[in-house]
Amino acid sequence: MMKAYLRSMLPAVLAFAFSGVYAIVDGFFVGQYIGDSGLAGINIAYPMTALLQAVGTGIGMGGSIHMSICLGRGEEEERQHYLGTTVCMLALSSVLLLVGLWFAHPTLLRLFGATGAVYDRGLEYIQVIILGTFFQVFSTGLAPIFRNLGRSLFAMCAMMAGFITNIVLDATMIGVLGWGMYGAGLATIIGQGVTALLCLIVLIFTERHVPRSQLRPTRWAVGRTLATGLSPFGLTMSPNLVIMFVNLGAVRYGGERAVAAYAVVSYVAVVIQLILQGVGDGSQPTMSLYLGEGRIKDVRFICKTAYTIALGAAVAFGALTIVGRDWFPVIFGASTDTAQMIAYILCIIAVGYLGIAVIRVTIAYFYSTGYNTYAYILVYGEPVMIVLLLLILPLFMGVNGVWAAIPLEQLIMAGLALALRAMAHRRPSSIATAG
Repeated sequence: MMKAYLRSMLPAVLAFAFSGVYAIVDGFFVGQYIGDSGLAGINIAYPMTALLQAVGTGIGMGGSIHMSICLGRGEEEERQHYLGTTVCMLALSSVLLLVGLWFAHPTLLRLFGATGAVYDRGLEYIQVIILGTFFQVFSTGLAPIFRNLGRSLFAMCAMMAGFITNIVLDATMIGVLGWGMYGAGLATIIGQGVTALLCLIVLIFTERHVPRSQLRPTRWAVGRTLATGLSPFGLTMSPNLVIMFVNLGAVRYGGERAVAAYAVVSYVAVVIQLILQGVGDGSQPTMSLYLGEGRIKDVRFICKTAYTIALGAAVAFGALTIVGRDWFPVIFGASTDTAQMIAYILCIIAVGYLGIAVIRVTIAYFYSTGYNTYAYILVYGEPVMIVLLLLILPLFMGVNGVWAAIPLEQLIMAGLALALRAMAHRRPSSIATAG
């Protein structure tokens, strides 16, 4: 059982790590060749990028969780209905997001606190990202399907191919051709496009024998996919809402330098968050499969194992963050003043990694097993809690209150996660009792 679990989980962790490195790669080249305003511009615009990825992840995870449960129950026809429904939902959402964000992005940038050079840099970057909406949504939406069908290694390889493409194009378009923010955005969407196209080609090849009538979307599959997908959607979007709110606090209490510093900090934090999320989401296919087979004790064993791995990783990454606090600013080309602030903030946020580990694994357990209400509370409670803390702490601590709010929110929500998990064991899973 452990070998099967690790074969599913480890590629997922690496895949999530690659998705986080996408943003870091852009930040590295932008920081080296453009400077603080470019870093701040990408960070300010990132919630819109995150929205595209969150929609893809939410739909993909929502559908694939039910595919995995159907696989465990031997319900092949239902699995095919979920597959067709998921792909159609990904396509429709891509069109709606492209149109909506194209008209809304200038207003959103200003709403996020962008002004002057930061606004100009952010605008140049996000316009390219929006034009690549299809690739963003499908690359993040198709990968969970392969993980839930027992092909985690392929999902990781597809993401790795996109990642390598992104690195090569960033170096070429920013470093050699001097295309700046436009080049950073273009490199990202082409890299995502490679991942999306590889997944589409393999999916079409492996499912070519399925009758088209079974791949058509159904109302019940749409409803269940959305209900389950709201949690992974929020799990992807919530940290970026936190970034947005922290940016607003940083602008208000620390100015442009604080935003540039937090841009580098958020790059580091996002990668670690995604790796810890990978432990949770990498455990999800096994938990959902065992749930479909009625192996409830094994589901809980996998969850406990995921806690152990995630907490161990959190401690290791916390130590790495503190030890490397003076190196990260150098990597991203931050100015001397900004570098000092970055090192200070990194020491503060490292405390919250333990909270992130608990939250991410608990949420994955909830949406894997049908405790959707509990998952919603945790996912959407994070941005609410950070807003409350940002309204209070900076009044007494200034910009230091902004930084302190980050780990405090994570630790508070981790306590809530453990309380909700204890409550979950006293009531049956909605998925387990469905149908």
